[in-house]
Amino acid sequence: MRNLLRLASGLCLLAFVACDTGPGVQAEPPVLTITSPQRSLVQNGAGTITVTGTALPNASGQPIASVTVNHVAATVGADGQFTASVQIQAGASQLHTEAVDAAGGKATDTRSVHAGDVRPVGSNIDNAMVASISTNAFGKISQAASTVLTGFDFGAMLAPLQPMQHAGDPDGADCLYDQAFIDDLKLQNAIVSLTPVDGGLAFSLEIDGLDVPAHANFAVACVDGSETMEVTADKVVVTGTLLVSPDGMNGFTTTLASPNVELTNFHLDAGGVPGKILDMIDMNHLIGSIISTSAEKFMGPMMNQALGGLAGPKQLNLLGKTVDITVVPTDLSFDPTGAVVALSTSFMIEGAETSPGFIYTDNGTPTMTPGDGLTMGMADDLANEALAELTALDLLTISMPTPGGSFDNINLSMSTPPMISADPADGKMRLFLGDMKMEFTLVGQPVAVAYMNAKVDLAVATANNGYGVAIQLGTPDLNVDVDTTVPNATHLEDADLSQAVKLGLGAQLASVTALLGGIPLPQVEGLVMQDVSVGGDAGYVMINATLK
Repeated sequence: MRNLLRLASGLCLLAFVACDTGPGVQAEPPVLTITSPQRSLVQNGAGTITVTGTALPNASGQPIASVTVNHVAATVGADGQFTASVQIQAGASQLHTEAVDAAGGKATDTRSVHAGDVRPVGSNIDNAMVASISTNAFGKISQAASTVLTGFDFGAMLAPLQPMQHAGDPDGADCLYDQAFIDDLKLQNAIVSLTPVDGGLAFSLEIDGLDVPAHANFAVACVDGSETMEVTADKVVVTGTLLVSPDGMNGFTTTLASPNVELTNFHLDAGGVPGKILDMIDMNHLIGSIISTSAEKFMGPMMNQALGGLAGPKQLNLLGKTVDITVVPTDLSFDPTGAVVALSTSFMIEGAETSPGFIYTDNGTPTMTPGDGLTMGMADDLANEALAELTALDLLTISMPTPGGSFDNINLSMSTPPMISADPADGKMRLFLGDMKMEFTLVGQPVAVAYMNAKVDLAVATANNGYGVAIQLGTPDLNVDVDTTVPNATHLEDADLSQAVKLGLGAQLASVTALLGGIPLPQVEGLVMQDVSVGGDAGYVMINATLK
């Protein structure tokens, strides 16, 4: 037995689990057997579950003092048969049964329950991600936009719009016509201001040192000509209301409503362009129009970038598999406190199409309190869809050779997919790993079986050097049951065998962490996130962060 205890202690160290292999004597537990429900129950929706079984005295004959299921007292008969009815919520739950005898001996059994609607993997999940962006965050987006705008290639953006103005040529070039081309738009400095208001963003753009090279093609009295032009201004101020709306796979579209353009020290160097042609062009009005149009078109990609460029179909490589993700903005609203954006999402890992599906639970409306930073939410359904696909691909099935003992291999498999759900005890969002089966084999034959149920705290960490966030997993809360229907031929005590089961948990959590970290969350591009925290609300994993 001493060598077996050393083995168990070594397994515990590998699993980073503290074990007590000292000489302390524990009271012998009663004999607990659960007859219903079976492990890994999937139920259609929340409601009542009846747990039945037997609780019998141990070999010393200590009488049973109490039986509880999830802290609900069971009705126990003289023959040891018991019944308890407990309420379960939609999502993932555990049924934890305890039988205690008069001497303090305790036996436990923990098994998983999933409740909700089964949906096929790859299904679109409405409002799978939400983000609330504070007024302060828009101030930082303004700073980022100002920096990008100074070095932006306006020439390439304006090229498809040419000519920017034309007259006298509805049927092609004639004896009196003009076509004005804006070749580029250069500036020395730009300051963008975005302030949330009801329905949009109060927009202001201040440009210093405007330089607009241009040229015109024209004809006067049937004589063709072409001349270069250049417009300069010391300062340009553009104001208006920036309206931002969802645009399907394209992300977001922007419109600058009620634009007003003011130019200071406007100067036109028209070279040899005839005065009659200049009268047709009205360069002052044209430049104002060009600047407001350029601002509008620039802010469209900027808003998409500000929200992480999530929209549209994307492919990721995750755990050696190709993942197809489609994100479509469905709603965007503004008020003086900021903006709230909702995005629908579908998620499919290559080869997971044969999955039996995932548990969907209805979501509520989470509380969005960004403060001076961001609040982001990911519906638990999105993560659970991905976890179901991971399970279907057997990426959570692990085989661990352990030569040199009474068993030579441990096979770990998932009876049900891991699931993120609110813990009934405190409402916090946790990862539930239900009824993980650990089969100990020797030369291919089972010599013991145990089941592990785990609840794992969700945590978040900054990613991409602080420019994004990723969900991680924290400290697990474990329950291990040795299956008494399979004789334990390992020569390990059941308690020591339970510690050996925990060896496989680290590998499981690493795979799940990689998956959750690969789901793209809404983020403000170019801004560093600090003081990141995680919580749960209305079926969403909620992430809060301040911005730098």
